[in-house]
Amino acid sequence: MDNTTEGRWDSLPVKLNDAILQTLDELKFTHMTPVQAACIPLFMSNKDVAAEAVTGSGKTLAFVIPIVELLLKREEKLKKMQVGALVVTPTRELALQISEVMEHFIQKFPQFTQILLIGGTNPIDDVEKFKDQGANIVIATPGRLEDMFRRKADGLDLAGSVRSLDVLVLDEFFCDCCKNP
Repeated sequence: MDNTTEGRWDSLPVKLNDAILQTLDELKFTHMTPVQAACIPLFMSNKDVAAEAVTGSGKTLAFVIPIVELLLKREEKLKKMQVGALVVTPTRELALQISEVMEHFIQKFPQFTQILLIGGTNPIDDVEKFKDQGANIVIATPGRLEDMFRRKADGLDLAGSVRSLDVLVLDEFFCDCCKNP
């Protein structure tokens, strides 16, 4: 591959949706980072992917783009209350960042909705928002996600909603089993 095409989005072995390419262009992401080039094709081939890269390396796009692509390719389209993708991240700040990036990409796909479930907000408001608007993509911190799973008495059946789950992302979670010796 020559340097003029190396790292370009159209050099991926998988074709990205035109609206995703347009969003990348609008956001001025002209070239992929190494983590994106390595992860996106695997992710879009329904492979389990574990990646470790420094802050600012483009990890978020490495999973946001495949999430949208995989949800677009579903044979059975998601209904309002069906969660197709769940992103769990340990901090409010990171969850907010991921939600903002995801929002840019789903703007062109009105069939998808997302919800941000983080501590520091009223859980009943989150329950009502989910019941009113639904969510095909959930971005959450662990504590609030656990709380939402326990909200059946408030009329939320999150366990039922995630039965349609295609993608689970655990972002910024580290364990001893994931580290190289």
